Amino acid sequence: MDTGVGIVEPKRLKLELPEGELRLAYGGVLKEVEVAYEECGAPMKDDNVVYICHALTGDAHVAGIRPGETKPSGWWEGMVGPGRAIDTNRYHVVCANVLGGCSGTTGPMSINPDTGRPYGSSFPRYSFDDAVDVFRMLLAQIGVKRLAALIGGSYGGMQAVNWATRFPDDMDRLILVATSPSLNTQALAFDVMGKNAITENPLWKNGDYYLDGDGKGPKNGLASARQLAHISYLSREHLQGKFDRRLQENFVNAPAADRAERDRLFKTYFQIESYLDYQAKKFVDRFDANSYLHIVGSMDEADPAKAYGSLDAAFARVKAKCLVVSYGGDVLFTEWQSREMVASLMKAGKDVSYCHLDYGIGHDAFLTHIDELSKLVGGFLSSREVKVMKWQERLYANIVRMVPRGARVLDIGCGDGSLLNVLRKTRNVKGDGVEIEVEKFEEALADGHNVLYDDVDDDGIDMIPDRHYSTAIVSDTLQEVRNPRGLLHEALRIADEAIVTFPNFAAYRIRLTLMFKGRLPVSKQLPFEWYDTPNIHLITLKDFQALCDKEGIEIVETRAESRHPLGRIMLLLGMKNLGASKIIAKVRKRA
Repeated sequence: MDTGVGIVEPKRLKLELPEGELRLAYGGVLKEVEVAYEECGAPMKDDNVVYICHALTGDAHVAGIRPGETKPSGWWEGMVGPGRAIDTNRYHVVCANVLGGCSGTTGPMSINPDTGRPYGSSFPRYSFDDAVDVFRMLLAQIGVKRLAALIGGSYGGMQAVNWATRFPDDMDRLILVATSPSLNTQALAFDVMGKNAITENPLWKNGDYYLDGDGKGPKNGLASARQLAHISYLSREHLQGKFDRRLQENFVNAPAADRAERDRLFKTYFQIESYLDYQAKKFVDRFDANSYLHIVGSMDEADPAKAYGSLDAAFARVKAKCLVVSYGGDVLFTEWQSREMVASLMKAGKDVSYCHLDYGIGHDAFLTHIDELSKLVGGFLSSREVKVMKWQERLYANIVRMVPRGARVLDIGCGDGSLLNVLRKTRNVKGDGVEIEVEKFEEALADGHNVLYDDVDDDGIDMIPDRHYSTAIVSDTLQEVRNPRGLLHEALRIADEAIVTFPNFAAYRIRLTLMFKGRLPVSKQLPFEWYDTPNIHLITLKDFQALCDKEGIEIVETRAESRHPLGRIMLLLGMKNLGASKIIAKVRKRA
């Protein structure tokens, strides 16, 4: 059995508070703060500590076996461990329970030193600033001076944003997964309803339900809040596919008395109801209603754009190299919110990569479907040596010659980053990439490049500011997109000039194959049958020249390549359109 990081001992630490107390953002004071946390992995060094901020109702047990257990039970077990994305052979991992929670760190259930009773309603309101300050005091007290990486998903990602904007010198890398700087309106609405379900329950008693002795508290209200939240964790499509309108298996044989009672309570036998009831029961057995209110409340109020005047101003403060990951069907932390973060980081000239993963699951995918996420995180944290082969240098030689030394380059359709690797080695180029195939994206990311996941056929590359690059490279991509005109103009929006390469379908070998065989060719240059080719446009050099002339684009330089001796002879004779199998052109907007 794979035991991951092995046994992890829960720890508690009483913080050494400044001037003997923690003054909170909203005016309250805590005279004592104890933090529950866990550590695992390699021995702590100055450059190997990774801090993970847990999700809304998560805890410090990110990986490993708790004492008394027989198997690993961490909430991100597949992500953290020996040889995994967050490799504990290399990294020392720390995760702590958040302030105000109910898993060991000081919260409403804790004993108030002034009264000797649980805080309850007297627990002071706090903000993300306070929660992050507690994390930083913990790290300082255990000897951590700087983080190799700060990682947060969902609610934890919002805390990571707060941390990276307020204390940008604390970390080298920042990973934000399924999160945003602040909640969108729909997410706020879910929280409003969830909090109302608790506070309007008579058993809440304004937060002072701990001393009743019956052990109940507002469990029904907390259960309703959890059910509402859980609906938002899964996409509509996933819920539909998983449950549809199917009934529970015991519906047919249900006793008459049971049916009557369910009818009286207006309950049903739909599977979705049983599922939500099960999730609620699990939750109320482990979580505290007051903690839920405080944690959700701090999340609702988080707003770096308000704190710094704008989102751009907030992210201009970040110094870490960043990876942002969003998920399809996530209504709580949407794709557009992640793209806003990336756009702000790019405007400020920060190193940022962005990937969108779509399993059709929704928000919970960052916890339940982590194979691709693990590769992204592992690649982003990797320090592998990048080797550039001589054949790669020869393959890209004509493109490389057109790129000025030290240029700021974007490779649109960068694949696995091979061209960027060559440019970095031979031209001292700072290069980023755009790629839509996740496996290739992962490779380019692991080679140390900033990579953006974007479909140039949809919204263009709208995250990238105007003139952000000196050179854009569109390598063997123009013929594969639905809107090549749009791609050309987008490339020349974000860069001063563009280098475009494409297969030349006017080459003599293609003409001869069509003439004598009546079929489209399959070759090393065009290794596809007509029915599975990615090339949806057949471009010739003359067609490209005509398009550029029509669109007000100047062709600065053209190079033609051929794999065959006869084609090379034609090129020497100036017959580029007939001899070239591949065209490389440098273009810019006409003055």
